[in-house]
Amino acid sequence: MWTDDGAPPDGLRQGAGVIGIVVVAHQDLAQALVRAAEGIAGPMPAVWAVALSYRDPVEEARRRLEKTIRKADQGEGVLVLTDMFGGTPMNLSLPFLEPGRVEVLAGVNLPVLLKAHTARRDTGVAALAEMLRQYGARSFVLASELWEAKPAEGGR
Repeated sequence: MWTDDGAPPDGLRQGAGVIGIVVVAHQDLAQALVRAAEGIAGPMPAVWAVALSYRDPVEEARRRLEKTIRKADQGEGVLVLTDMFGGTPMNLSLPFLEPGRVEVLAGVNLPVLLKAHTARRDTGVAALAEMLRQYGARSFVLASELWEAKPAEGGR
């Protein structure tokens, strides 16, 4: 993971020939999601995290995001994953949208980030964004529905 200061941690190289991923979120959520994903999947080259604070001047935040999107582009496009639709991270990402080249998807969560990382070599950025949109919708599970489907155990 790279943060928006541009310094790759632990000597990792940027991954050539893959879709770059930029996670943009409020406060430290982007870094936390990427760290959690790396804890599960190992190092994730060409994945960048951008934290946006309510204290950041808008133009400064926009410049940091633009710089990060440029760095993330390995020649295969960039997928920008934002924390929520309508929030500042998404609103600042939209001007960089170039369908088929830079896609923006709102609602990132840990399963979506992991899937983005593992599936990005096999497809184009537009197809990846659409696949993740569908995958994300399926990533929510209501445990009580699963519980009710199980036969009663132990007097339940």
